[in-house]
Amino acid sequence: MNHSTALTPLHQTMHRRHTCAIPWALGLIAPALSLLASCAGRSPAPGGGAGGTGAGAAGATGGAGDAIDGDADDGGGTPACGANVTAAILANQSIVLAGDSCVDVPAGSTQYDGVISGAGTLRFRALGGAGALILTADSTFSLPAAQQIETATETKSPTDPNHVHYFSIENPDPPAVLVDPGVTLQLGTPASTSGTIGNYIPSTNGTTINLDNMRIDGTLVLPSGPVQHLGILSGTGVITRPAVGTTGGTLFLVGDNPFSGVYSQFFGGYFGSDHVLFSLPNATIFSNESFIVAAPEGQFGATADHLLKFPQTIWESHYGDDINTNSGRVVFAGVYSYSNSGDPLTPSLSDARLNTMLVQNLAGSPTGGSNSSFRGINIEGGTTEWGDGTTATFFLPAAPSPAAPDSTVKNAYINLHNGATLVFNYNGQYTCNIGITGGGGGPRADGSVAVGNLTIAATAGNYAVLTMPQNYNGTTTIGAGATLQLGAGAAVQAMRATVGAPTAAEPHGAVTATALVASYSGDSSLLTAESPGGAATNAIVNDGRLLVNNATTAITLSHISGAGTVTQIGPASVTLMTNSYRGGTQIRGGILLAGDDRALGSGDVVNQGTLATAPGQRTIDVRGNFRQGARGVLRLSGGRDGTGALLRVSGHAEIDGQLRVPLRAIAAGGRTPIIRAAGGLRGRFRSIVAAGREVAASYDGTTCYVTGRPSRGRLATPALVAAAE
Repeated sequence: MNHSTALTPLHQTMHRRHTCAIPWALGLIAPALSLLASCAGRSPAPGGGAGGTGAGAAGATGGAGDAIDGDADDGGGTPACGANVTAAILANQSIVLAGDSCVDVPAGSTQYDGVISGAGTLRFRALGGAGALILTADSTFSLPAAQQIETATETKSPTDPNHVHYFSIENPDPPAVLVDPGVTLQLGTPASTSGTIGNYIPSTNGTTINLDNMRIDGTLVLPSGPVQHLGILSGTGVITRPAVGTTGGTLFLVGDNPFSGVYSQFFGGYFGSDHVLFSLPNATIFSNESFIVAAPEGQFGATADHLLKFPQTIWESHYGDDINTNSGRVVFAGVYSYSNSGDPLTPSLSDARLNTMLVQNLAGSPTGGSNSSFRGINIEGGTTEWGDGTTATFFLPAAPSPAAPDSTVKNAYINLHNGATLVFNYNGQYTCNIGITGGGGGPRADGSVAVGNLTIAATAGNYAVLTMPQNYNGTTTIGAGATLQLGAGAAVQAMRATVGAPTAAEPHGAVTATALVASYSGDSSLLTAESPGGAATNAIVNDGRLLVNNATTAITLSHISGAGTVTQIGPASVTLMTNSYRGGTQIRGGILLAGDDRALGSGDVVNQGTLATAPGQRTIDVRGNFRQGARGVLRLSGGRDGTGALLRVSGHAEIDGQLRVPLRAIAAGGRTPIIRAAGGLRGRFRSIVAAGREVAASYDGTTCYVTGRPSRGRLATPALVAAAE
């Protein structure tokens, strides 16, 4: 059962600060009226009419014949300007709102140290041209009570209600703050701890939800100084967060934000919370700092339908940037991309190759900086999903980037911690050139082993190719209809691009040179229980296809379960052991070694390469049917004394190609069983080789025997010997 409580702000106490003092001496009434009027942002009524609702009350109504400087609703949802408080703002006087109000921000930059309280809306206009207003104090105004319809509903986990819960913000209030085109509103300074606008819902279990929503059609500047808990953001303007100053206050965004302008940051913030639903799907996002994302834990209540999804590209342009996901389920359906436009408000990439190269910018390049295409991922908890099943464009295109912490030979890293899960969810083939690890870059660049899981989602056509050794302890899951391929089958290269000044053909900077930085085998591997540094609990759950296509690196895979298939493409060898997968095994090339009697799981085995026993292993068990083609080689080694070499097939066997057995495995003067197929045996080996010589064989309905020790038979061809060995 979900436990929901709707919290409304209607009875929240509003703190009005009256700092527009009125001298009440009888002889000073006229000046007092003038001062009162200036606090209200208007001229006193002719004849000295004393309108207003109190000291500094914006939205006051004057005496007969007094016209308030305002305007009507613009037809697009913008509140009327019932009272113009420009004069009070410019006089640095605190204001108490009493309805819809506006400020005409003058050209240039104006600092305002007063406090805005009361009830109303505040619109920042640029009637006199572009200008900036800097608020340095904490303002506390709210919408009038009649307009406050927003609620925050808390839902608690049915299994852990004391620790796992979240709020969903429903029926958002109309904006209390409106920033028009041409206006820059700055909240705080890099050195201040104040400069906020907030009306906060009480009793939210330690979670801060601001009801002063904002429509930004101009520019909102959020310096690093004060801690900012913003309300719902809308509009089409620009939100910027400059580089850190003296004070490092944190930015928090919650709720569903329809803002469709540009968000550009050089100092990080929190996008979402583990206790509040969040989304920001329409904004252009540029982040030259840590982009920290969180969603509520668990899938219960509204979290089952409300997905924190970033469908857009997230841009960066300098060394040291990363995206951090901390909790819940978060989906990135776009690309984490380098931008070479040189403009953080109009990010773009003119040459897609630069995402997969180390970028060195020369003097005159619009972007500047060394290794500026470097992007990092820190997954600290929850489930992070790349792709949404509708594209094959990988979220983190990169140069080959090994798991080692040395950042000079890569341009990307993926750190996986705390048992978190990374999901690849695409509908086509793509390549991940990055070794998942625990300390491959960023704050934990120590090469430590990751603790977490990788899932290839059960989406038709989802085909992941890993070209780097993986360095995580956890579970690797391959969903039904999906493919995980370890190894590219060929070398992969890390290249450096040198970028210079713009040209007419390349306005974002011309690539003046490319150079090879490092070359890698393109081989991949997974940590298993048998690996140095591997965990006994490491496992592979395979309901799709697991392919191995390593060129030079031999690997071991173990504890594979599921309904999927395992395929060896080669040419480097793969050792299988301790498996229970049910979909069968295919050997298209290279060598597949059976490390124990459970190596091949259950299901059929088709051999067009070499199937062999690993050192010390006597037998190969096939818990299904066995078929070996004309190019296939079956190599049985037996024990140290050569005895016990045997292929056991629970189904039927169809044989062709070559059999290789050790000379010592053949009993003198008798028949030695080499294959036993409970379901029947069909076909013949084209050759059987022991110690480099062909030997005789005999067959009955279920068994293949090697007969006697070889005499001086003809030698097998060198090619067959080499393949079998």
